[in-house]
Amino acid sequence: MRLPAFLTVLLYVAHTSLAALAPPFPSINLTSTTPISPFDLPALLPVPSQPDVSASELIRTTLGHYPLSIDGKNFGALALVFAADAVANYSAPLGVLTPLTTIQAVLASSLEKVTTQHALSTQVIEVLSESEAFSVTYYTATHFGMGVYEGEIAVAYGQYQDYWVLQHESWKIQTRNLVYMGATDWEFLDLHLDAFKFSRDLVTAVS
Repeated sequence: MRLPAFLTVLLYVAHTSLAALAPPFPSINLTSTTPISPFDLPALLPVPSQPDVSASELIRTTLGHYPLSIDGKNFGALALVFAADAVANYSAPLGVLTPLTTIQAVLASSLEKVTTQHALSTQVIEVLSESEAFSVTYYTATHFGMGVYEGEIAVAYGQYQDYWVLQHESWKIQTRNLVYMGATDWEFLDLHLDAFKFSRDLVTAVS
């Protein structure tokens, strides 16, 4: 057997063996409130050969209104970002919130005694079709205590995993999973435990 042919056979055998050993890629449900493992994200979001720049930019601009709404405490403006029947898993202690009116009410109550500054950084947007998209966006959320908690600061690091739908020519988040990354140092626990307890009671009341 000639050397080039022999090498071709070896490469084929090696590729087949590696494929057999590789674990199957998990089935992903983008509308689920179970976050996607960070390990799976690179394979799930490949670099597109022909990216939809227009849709991606509209999604990026829409998501930019989330920090503006939260930090400005204009929770009504979250209607610019979320669909009316959106489902958002904000992880413990807030958990799964739906619909938009509940998301607005719970976020407003849980952040009542702090001011915030949300910064968005690393981001990948995958446009799935003319009316669907998925994005992963890293965030840093800094919380500044007010009143008796003035001077207290808590910083949260994580990512938003968002499933988007196109509604009336506007992109809206249909499903969100907030994933914390690293430790979050909640020093002023009395403030946040009271706020979160009230938030959970509110969820129960409006559900």
